[in-house]
Amino acid sequence: MADHSHTYARNRKAGFDIEVQEKYEAGIVLTGDEIKSIRSGRMQLSGSYVKLMRGHSKQGGLPEVVLIGMNLSQAAKPDRTRRLLLHAREVETLTRALEAKGKVAVPLSLYFKRGWAKVSVGVGVGRRQYDKRELLRKREGERSQERELKGIRRP
Repeated sequence: MADHSHTYARNRKAGFDIEVQEKYEAGIVLTGDEIKSIRSGRMQLSGSYVKLMRGHSKQGGLPEVVLIGMNLSQAAKPDRTRRLLLHAREVETLTRALEAKGKVAVPLSLYFKRGWAKVSVGVGVGRRQYDKRELLRKREGERSQERELKGIRRP
């Protein structure tokens, strides 16, 4: 099977609201109608988040990592909690990261990799309002510089 990865959903607001410091790639447990909903583009990641559920794991005391709030409109249960699949070592580092004060985990994108649904999970700190304004100013400055450079290059 060829290695085709196609992004079906991107949580653009997460990149703005959170300063992502670490990224993880996780598998996701889905049913057939949920896969169909993703492939048809009938899904929404905004407002969803990743949480650790203690006491539910079969991995000897490790918490279970779940995705809450992802909406798949064509699925039988569109808002159910979905398990994320990570290696034990990744679960441990994610647990340590989320125990730090102010850290949150959110899904950044959902895509298929070699036929398997994957979720890119970002861990970071929430941005304050003034940080968001500063980020917008910085981006706008970069865009205007790009426009000026493009204008100079034209013959």
